[in-house]
Parts: sequence; C-alpha cells; structure tokens
Amino acid sequence: MEFGILGPLLVRDALGAPVPVGGPRDRRVLMALLLAEGRTVGLARLAAAVWADPPATAREQLLNVAAGLRRTFAVDGSVLMVRQDSGLQLSVGPGRLDRARFTALQAKAGQESAARRHRAAADHLREALALWRGPALGGLDGPVFRPEAAALEEQRLDCLEQLAEAESALGLHDALGGELARLAVEHPLRERFAELHLLALYRAGRRPEALAVFTRARQALAEQAGLDPGPGLVRLHRAVLADDPALLPGTVVALPRQPPSVDPPVPSQLPPASAVFVDRSAELAELVRALGSPSATVPSALVTGQAGVGKTALALHAAHRLTARFPDGRLFADLRGAGSRPARPGEVLGGFLRALGVDGRSLPSGTAERAAAYRTLLAGRRVLVVLDNAADEAQLAPLLPGTPGCAVLVTSRRRLTGHDHRLVLPLAVLDEPAALDLLARVAGSPRVTGAPQDARRLAGLCGHLPLALRVTAAKLAAHPDRSLADLVARLTDERDRLEELSHGGVGVRAGLSLSYRALPAPARALLRGLALLDAPVSAAWTAAAVLGLPGGATDRLLDLLVADHLLEPAGRDLAGQARYRLHDLVRAFARERAAVEDPPEMRAAVLGRVLRSWVTLARTGRRAHQGVDYPGLPHRTPDWLPDDALAGPVRRDPVGWLRSEQEALVATVRQAARPGPERPAGAAAACWELAATGEYVFDLRSDLDGWRAVQELALATARAHGDRTGEAVLLVGLGRQLATHEQWQRARDSLDLAERIFDELGDPHGAAYASWVLSYLDRMQGRPAEALRRCRRDAAAFRTAGDAYGEAQSLRGIGQLLLAEGRTEQALAVLREALAVAGRTGAQWPRICLVRWIAEAHHSLGRPAEAEAGFAEVLAHTAATDDLAGQSGARIGLGRIALARGDRTVALDHLRAAADLGRRSRHTVVSVLAALPLAEALAASGDRTAAASLLDEAADACRRMGTRPLLTRIEALRHALDRPP
Repeated sequence: MEFGILGPLLVRDALGAPVPVGGPRDRRVLMALLLAEGRTVGLARLAAAVWADPPATAREQLLNVAAGLRRTFAVDGSVLMVRQDSGLQLSVGPGRLDRARFTALQAKAGQESAARRHRAAADHLREALALWRGPALGGLDGPVFRPEAAALEEQRLDCLEQLAEAESALGLHDALGGELARLAVEHPLRERFAELHLLALYRAGRRPEALAVFTRARQALAEQAGLDPGPGLVRLHRAVLADDPALLPGTVVALPRQPPSVDPPVPSQLPPASAVFVDRSAELAELVRALGSPSATVPSALVTGQAGVGKTALALHAAHRLTARFPDGRLFADLRGAGSRPARPGEVLGGFLRALGVDGRSLPSGTAERAAAYRTLLAGRRVLVVLDNAADEAQLAPLLPGTPGCAVLVTSRRRLTGHDHRLVLPLAVLDEPAALDLLARVAGSPRVTGAPQDARRLAGLCGHLPLALRVTAAKLAAHPDRSLADLVARLTDERDRLEELSHGGVGVRAGLSLSYRALPAPARALLRGLALLDAPVSAAWTAAAVLGLPGGATDRLLDLLVADHLLEPAGRDLAGQARYRLHDLVRAFARERAAVEDPPEMRAAVLGRVLRSWVTLARTGRRAHQGVDYPGLPHRTPDWLPDDALAGPVRRDPVGWLRSEQEALVATVRQAARPGPERPAGAAAACWELAATGEYVFDLRSDLDGWRAVQELALATARAHGDRTGEAVLLVGLGRQLATHEQWQRARDSLDLAERIFDELGDPHGAAYASWVLSYLDRMQGRPAEALRRCRRDAAAFRTAGDAYGEAQSLRGIGQLLLAEGRTEQALAVLREALAVAGRTGAQWPRICLVRWIAEAHHSLGRPAEAEAGFAEVLAHTAATDDLAGQSGARIGLGRIALARGDRTVALDHLRAAADLGRRSRHTVVSVLAALPLAEALAASGDRTAAASLLDEAADACRRMGTRPLLTRIEALRHALDRPP
C-alpha cells in the first residue's frame, strides 16, 4: 500500500487502485497517525484530531476506528497498526508515505546542490514537487492539523526556493521569470523569491523590471509586516544599480560582495566536521532548512540530547553545509556548559570581536558593551554563529546577534526553553542500522558484516549511543586480532561496561560525570535510586517512593534530570502519569555511583520503599476494579505511600493504571525474587503479594504467558521462604491461568493442592477461592452437579467471611448452572440476588459480570429489549477496559438477539467481531462459544459450507480440551446442519 497526505488523504493498494477508508472520523485518525511517521500518537491527541470537544466515549470510539483500520490494512503485511499503552502507532514501511519521499528527495537535492550538480538537484526537486496533489492534508483544520499543514506548506515553499536556485545556477533565467513573479507576489515575506526574481530578470537583460521588483517587495514588506527589506535584497538591488559584474550569468550569487578594499574580515572558525558521519539526513535537512531560509528575525536552532549522542557532529555538518548561505563568516565557540566552569559570555565575545576585525587593544571592557559592539558589527551581514555545549539561557543571551541576516545554531545537553528557537531538535540515539553502519565505517566493514549477530549485540550493549559506538569501533580497529564476540563478552558485565567504553582519553563515563556533578545532591540521589530499579520505564510516582518524599517535591528533580538528558521522558500512560526511561549506559553509570556513594543498607531501603509502594498501589487498583484487593490475602507487606495523592490515578482508572505498569510490575516481581545484599527485608512477601494482586491485568489483556511466568516465579519464591499462605494463594492464581489455557488436569492439580494447604492452615476463606475455580473446571468437564455443590458451599463460606465479592461470584456460578439446565426463572432470581451482593463491593467489574448473565436470562425468557440493554452495557464497559473475552461475550449476546429478530447483517457483524475477539483473547472456550452462534447465522444466511467448517474447527478444539458439554452442543448443531434445508 501507498499513502498520501500531500493533498487529500490517499491510500492505494499494490496495483495503484484507491482503497476506501471509512468516514471522516476514520480519515482524521489515519491522517494523524500518518503525520507521526511511525511514532506513537497518544489517544488524547487522536481525540483532539477528531473532535473539537471529545465525547466521554472518545477512547472506545478511537479503538473501534483503529480496529477498522487494522482490518483495512490486513491485506498488506508491511502495514502495522500497533496499540501501545500510551496510544496507537502506525508503521507503513519505507518509502510508502509521500511526505517521507518528498523529504528524502529534498535532502538529496541539497546534497547535489552542495556538490554543484545543479541539474541533478533540479530533477530531484521537480520529482518532489510532483508528489503534491493539493493543499497539505487536504485542507483539514483543527489544532492538530493546522500547524502540521503550515509546516508542510513551508517545506513546499523551501523546495520551490531550492528549485529556483538550482535553475538559476543552470542559466534558465527566461523560464524562471513568470513563476518567480507569481511566487514573489503570493509570498511577499519570503524575500528569497524576490531576490531570485530580481536576479533572473537582470540576467535576462530586463534591468528596469528587475529594479521594479525591489520597489514592489519593499512596499509589500512595509505594508504587511512593517519591515524594511533585508540585507540580501538591499545588496542585490545596489549591485543591479551599479551593474556589478558579479551578477553576470555563470556567477553564483547569494549576496553581492563589497569591493575588496572595504571587505571586513570573514571569520571561518568552524572545526572540521567528522569524517565518519552516520545517517542523520533528516535531522541535517531540518537544520539546514530552519537556518538557511530567509527570515525577518534572527533564526536559531537548538540541538539537544544526552552526552555522546552526536550533537556537535550534527551541528558542524549542518554549519559546513550552510557556508554558502552565510558568506560573511562562521563563528564558533565551545561554551563548556557541561563542565564545572562554563565559558563566560564576555570572554567568548572578546574572541568573536577579534575574529571580526576588532583590535584587541580596542575591546570594550564590559560584557554588555562587548555585546553591543558585536551586534553592531554583525548588522547587515550574513554570519552563522555556532554555540556548542551551552549551559543555560543566561550564557546564551549576550551571544545572540540582533539583526536579520545572521543565524544561530546551539547545542546543549539541557532543554533550553527560555529562548524562542525556530527549531528545537531533540537528538535520539541511533537506530540499529545506523549504529551498525557506524561500527563498520570505523572498525572495518568485513568485521561487522562477518559477525552480524555479535555486531547487533555489540551495538545494543553500547545503547546505540554514537560516542560509545565510536569508542568500541576504535578499540576494534586498534586490535585487529580481537573479535566482536570478545568485546561483547567484556561489555556484557554491566559493572565493567563503562571501563570498556573508554579509549584514548575519551569515554562515556567522563561525559556522564560532567552532567552528574553539575546536579544538586537530591537530584543525584534520585538518579542513583532510579538506576537501582530493574523496571525499564518508571512512572513519576516511583521517584517519590525512591526518596520517600511527596510527589510534588520530586517533580522538580525529575525535570532537572530530564533537562540534562540523564532521564528520558517516555510520554504519558493510560492513567495520565508521566513516565521516564533511563538509557542503559546512564543506568550503568548511576549504579556505579550508587555502589560508591550509598552503603548496601541505604540501597536496600530505597528498594524497600518502592516495593511497599508497589504493593499498596496494586491493592488500591484491585479494590477499585473488583471491590477486594485480593481474595483472602493477608497483608504481610504493610500499606505505605510517601504521598496519598499518588493513589489518585489508580483509583480513577485501575485497569489503565495497571496496564500501563504491567511491564514494570513484571520487572519488580523479578527483582523482589532475586537474592542479594540490596534485597530489603520483606521482599519475598512483597514479591508474591504483588504477583497475586496484579494478576487481573494479565487476565483482562489475555497475556497468558506473562501471567504464568509471574505466577511461577512468585510461587517458587514463596516456597523457598516456607510461606504456605503465599504458596496456596499463588497456586489458585496459577490454577486460574492454566484453566484459561484449557490445561484442565494441571489446573485441577494446582487448585486441589491449594485447597489442601488452605484446609491445613485452617483458612476456609482461602479454600473457598480454590473451590470456586474448581467449580468452573467441573462445569467445563461435564460435572454440573459437583459444580453446583461447590458453588453453594463456597457462597456460604464467603458469606460467613463477609466477602461480598466472593459471594457474588459463587452465586453467579449457581445462576450460570441453572441457566444451562433450563431453569431460567430460578437462575434469574439467583443472579439478581448476586447483583445486589456485588453492589456492596462498590466496584463495577463484579456488577458487569452479573449484568451479562442477567441479560442471558432475559434473552432465554424472550425479553429482547431487556437483554439487548444489558449486553450493550457490558460491551461499553469491557471495551473501555480492553477486556477481550468480555467484549466477545457481549457481542455474542447482541448477535443472537439480532439474529432472532431477523436482522442477519447486524447479527453477522456482531458475531464475526465476537469470533475475532475470541481468537485474540487466546481463550479457546471463548473462541468456541463465539463460533456456535456465528455458525447458526451463516447457515441462516445460506452459507452452510462456512458454517460446517466453523463447527468442525470448534469440535476439534473441544476434543483437544476434553470439554464434553460444549462438544455435545456442537455435534447437535452439526447434525442439524447436515439435514437438507
């Protein structure tokens, strides 16, 4: 498939035929995802793209749109729609989006122009402009699209400028006149069009018309912006008046030169650009475009990023590429912002003034006076100022030119927000192909291509950080006898990694040390504490737990770490929490500092606070979702939070919170299970309590493998510490997981053992939970009488324990069994009793489970309106919590109701969706339950072949599971299908 946004939204298939994409809402979502070019787009931003005032159901509607788009793109395996915790991500494959092709062609043209291959540049630019089919984004309006469309239009105009410059260099002056006249009138504030128009007319022998261009441009600038023409246009006008020979055809003209006798010095202070420069073409093009375009102000660009990411290398390559745009000089200064003694602005200005021709004996003494003299000398000149490694805005302010014509390129480890930069370019680490390319170009291509797996591993251990990659490659180049595998083995131990990543006085540790020492002590302590945690991404609440301080007190420290690129923002999660990531090498450095600065008991205290906070928040979430923190679970880990406000996001959206924290939860359980000197007291209990309390998110998301891994690890930990209660609780969870996997016997063995342990401990409450899951197995395996006996006994035990959640679930089981026996009125009475009991939990999930089965009872009793209302409520809730199995059940009910009233189209839509949700849930029973009504609907629509195939697949699944009750239903349907219609 190919996608177009340079005009109305366009999707074409492999044969070039248009692919229809839903309605306006779907097209707006797709446009927003395409604009992100593979990056994750948050649901809040998608909602803003679709609605001026997003409705309460925005999230559900967006997920439905995403599901529809995923189906549309399913025919093309290279187009991937991925749901992330923070939003949606669309990858369309390289070269499939017209914007990406446009940018690549424009960058190629820039390279060709720099090499004076103007014909090739013009060809690339014409090809790029031919991709445009109308106004950017098809004229879509709104806060999301308006700035994006404006940026694309600016890029198109830049391309037109480049094309005019290339054609001017080719001598096509007569052909250029008409197009440039139109562009100069349509865009009077872009003076470069007027300059090129004036030059084209003069070179075509039309001197009076050329002079008239200047007059019209001056009037337009005054009327529309209150400005005078810029120095470039003024000098060109003067050169035309003087018939300067430099304007003759064949001469490259940017700004006409003054006579040699009055030429001021032209400083050229740029250090050489690195010989090995990996593919940063997109970032390079952005910088060149931002600083090389005409402007009524002084354009500035900020390149920001962590130590060693390649900020200076990129800035120097961009500065050298911009040399022709700034013929009056290129100034450069290292401001030493990351060190303990940043450069003083007055000293830097002294160097700049001397480079601009001021005698050292005539230098003003004060910083303000030097800044004034510096700006006076730069007035009317085109000079590029490169300020490398800036400390802060106060250091920058005196060094900024004051008049148009100049431009400033700044690099800094900090995010400097006090100046209005035209472009702020956060520089990330390299992707894998670029990292491997850098290794190959320094160490030698044969060594890298000859051991591709080791090369990828080596690049990963360097964190794809350019400095680390260069150091590693230099070591390989210096030791031809050393293999990549040798170096991988040396870097694998995190404790030695920073030592290995140093060579010839250059290393990662030195760069990080400068940033670290510049931090205040609390920020250094927070960095060390965060590094102790194994979770790859952490929410802001973790920082409060690390230091034992309220969340507001740690927010400022997090901002400091982010500003210095020692901590990376990772967006906001589904619960609205800010999330952060430590780069692997920063983590290794901070752990190294923690081992030196913090004794083991202090490190254990940090982990203890984090574990207690984890368990407390997980309990809070489960209580909010299910009305109970964990059935029958004793609180071995006491509740503790450094700030009660941290529980707010959990209470508001417990499922979203734990879904966002799922990866971190797994890492925390593993860390709590691992022995060592930093392991706090009570870690083993926290390990299994956290695993047990957080299990419901694995169930809802159908992450059966993750669920099982966490349960088995925590179970081994509980057993290793002789914790029988923990063992029994986790055996119940493991039994539920195995039952969900349809591994009936293993599930029964686990649950029987849990029930025995609870009995031995004298805990009937815990035993009732094991028995409740066993009742499900009995029902699935064709033992309804035993299942009913268990449910009644369990309901009594829960009632005695005062556990409304457990009692409601047991009563639900009784109602389901009565429904299966056809005793519908009795079932409805029991289910309504269960609904009343569930209401005492104060949570929605137990209630929704019962609403679904009450709707089933209404449907059986011939009450379609009541049934449809119940299933619709269940669908809304389960869609909001991403409960795949629950959504499937609700759609089955809605499909059966539609089928009963003869609406086969609606019925098939619901039932096909139910079958798809069943497959995605990886719950075979759910898939089989969805297959039965779908087969009935297909048969009723005349597609008996498809219905038979579906039933045969479902029967095979039931035989593999050993689920006799379901198999009996399938065989009855199959038999009916075999009869002639």
